[in-house]
Amino acid sequence: MNFEFSPKWLALLFVIAGVVIVFMLMGGSLTQLFSSGVQESVFVQLKEGNTCVVEASDGIPRTINNCPYQKGDNITINYKQGLPTLEGHKAQ
Repeated sequence: MNFEFSPKWLALLFVIAGVVIVFMLMGGSLTQLFSSGVQESVFVQLKEGNTCVVEASDGIPRTINNCPYQKGDNITINYKQGLPTLEGHKAQ
């Protein structure tokens, strides 16, 4: 059998391999992208200007831009375990 890959297939394979390598280097896995979210009650640890910082039980600090909360406020955050971004937040 003679297998020949077109340039489009080779490009697609390189892109997929690149994504996998980046996730491996970042210490994550592709399953984290598709895992269910976590909802947790946390306190606003820091507020500088319009940016707040909260830290969930996984120990990763996460920021909220245009933050309406004050330092010490108890809020509920939604996030994916191990990823530094928030999916949502709300006051309690």
